[in-house]
Amino acid sequence: SLADDEESKTKPFKGAQVLWPPDIPDDILEDVVTFAGETLEEKSYEDGVEVARIVKQHLDEKWEPYWHVFLGKSFGCHAVHERERFVYFTFEESNISFLIYKAS
Repeated sequence: SLADDEESKTKPFKGAQVLWPPDIPDDILEDVVTFAGETLEEKSYEDGVEVARIVKQHLDEKWEPYWHVFLGKSFGCHAVHERERFVYFTFEESNISFLIYKAS
């Protein structure tokens, strides 16, 4: 049915559920999810602004600017982003979602 087709599909990846298919190359996807997870473990969710800043800085340095990083428990979005530079994922343990995209 049409309703089923509209439903977002996710796939498990490195402890997160990734909105599938992600519009991002595999190497960046792996780096983003791994780094975001590590940063979240080091910092607390309460320090969300700092987590976002650290992840953004890492992405800008490694994959060129300008990345935008959002994290939270539940939110919708519509963003204009560069081709192959968008990913949305939720860590299963903490239920914290990251929305990450690149836009110049």
